[in-house]
Amino acid sequence: MTDQQRADHLGCYGNLKVKTPNIDAIANRGTRFDHFYVSNPICQPNRAALATGQLTSVNGCRQNGIPLSLDSTTYADVLKSSGYRTGLVGKAHFQNVSPIELKSPQPSGEGEELNEPYNLASKSQRRGSIYECEIRTSWKKNPKKELPLPYYGFDYVQLCIGHGDQVEGHYTDWLNGKLSGQADPRGRSMALDKSAIETPQVWRTALSETQYPTHFVGEKACEFLEDQDDTPFVLVVSFPDPHHPFTPPGRYFDLYDPTDISLPESFHHPIKDRSDLPKHIQRIYEIGAEKPDEFWPFHADEEHTRQMIALNYGAITMIDDQIGVVIQTLKNIGQFENTNIIFMSDHGDYMGDHGTVLKGGVHSHGLIRVPLIWSDPQSHSNKISKIQGSAIDFAPTLLHKAGLKTPYGMQGRNLFAGDVKNLPILIEDSGYAMASDDGQTAYCSIVHNHWRMTIFEGSELGELFNLEEDPYELTNLWFDSAASSKKLEMMHLLIDRQIALRSKSLAPTHQA
Repeated sequence: MTDQQRADHLGCYGNLKVKTPNIDAIANRGTRFDHFYVSNPICQPNRAALATGQLTSVNGCRQNGIPLSLDSTTYADVLKSSGYRTGLVGKAHFQNVSPIELKSPQPSGEGEELNEPYNLASKSQRRGSIYECEIRTSWKKNPKKELPLPYYGFDYVQLCIGHGDQVEGHYTDWLNGKLSGQADPRGRSMALDKSAIETPQVWRTALSETQYPTHFVGEKACEFLEDQDDTPFVLVVSFPDPHHPFTPPGRYFDLYDPTDISLPESFHHPIKDRSDLPKHIQRIYEIGAEKPDEFWPFHADEEHTRQMIALNYGAITMIDDQIGVVIQTLKNIGQFENTNIIFMSDHGDYMGDHGTVLKGGVHSHGLIRVPLIWSDPQSHSNKISKIQGSAIDFAPTLLHKAGLKTPYGMQGRNLFAGDVKNLPILIEDSGYAMASDDGQTAYCSIVHNHWRMTIFEGSELGELFNLEEDPYELTNLWFDSAASSKKLEMMHLLIDRQIALRSKSLAPTHQA
């Protein structure tokens, strides 16, 4: 699993520039899903959807900053209870990583102040030390911090918290052992070649290839596998790259020449020039222009965009190399022909689409379409699946492959079922609340049969794209009278999927 990687940034998805031979080999032995989407295009919510098989509006993790409930049943819980050894190395992001605490929302209306916990509709707000296991600064202060196990069903956990060369968690203790008392080389302030072009989100890390988080993830994955007996296992190998900042180490920094990088077809049609978007969406890109070294999407010129894409490719190839090491370890222990190998990402990145990089804002296809490659040794197929699937389908499909039923309340379906239907994909998004004065930042999209429609909360504006005729999403048909019947059809599909995907987490206990 990678972080913030587009589907088309892989050789097996048609990219002729980036080198991913090991991932491509997985596709050659399995099924590549061509229409797999996020359930929410942000890290924490979509990882929660993958783990629980539930929409983020159902599991409650609707945006970064809301931990996944410890009461939620994950696929790891189910596998562990069925005798599987469960492991996760790298990025988890089931809980909050930022040390900045927010105040509880204020009750609405007039009258006297309400006492806690009755000032909020739910008495349980997922707060306190049990929901602070991934706070970055706590690991920086104590790199030997112990994690309560099992952690969301995982018995073996080695965490990476952060991105690029700015990672904490178990990784920090591992790195300290390699440094043997030398100064910490992480971050822009310690970067090599400070005379190089100053690009937001970019620096040449002083970490060596064998000190970098990607290497840590590969090494810890191999340790888990080498400690394996005949017990069935599930191992999540979760790389924090190629997410920004773009800091691949050593030879990977120069592996791709920016001048050889082609810009996306939509590059010269920037989102910032659009007038058909709500103010809070437009404001996201304005803030990105003011703070390009943070997490907001921002517009960049051709030179800087090519450099970021080249470094993104370098990070992906380093990941691919480590995947090769993990697969070789599987072969060494005699389990390669007995193991399902799955490759996926949590969400995408603009990577130059509409002149933009990073994530957030409109549901551009580069953000919402992600890779899913599934190699099952029982059915070597080299197949391309056209079935539309999303993050909520992952857990049910995984459990089916393990010969297990799906827990009541999981909303996804088994993508390999013989009668699987090509259902519309519902994508939720709470948006960036900081970009709105009234807090109306939510929007949702429906994707079906080469069309995407997005509706924004509190606005008459929206998006409607014919992806077959307009794959680069250049012409918004929302107010086009010739597309009014398609717009109505997509509206009906959206409402129908929202009804079908209502919460069933609570099972009835009596007839009445």
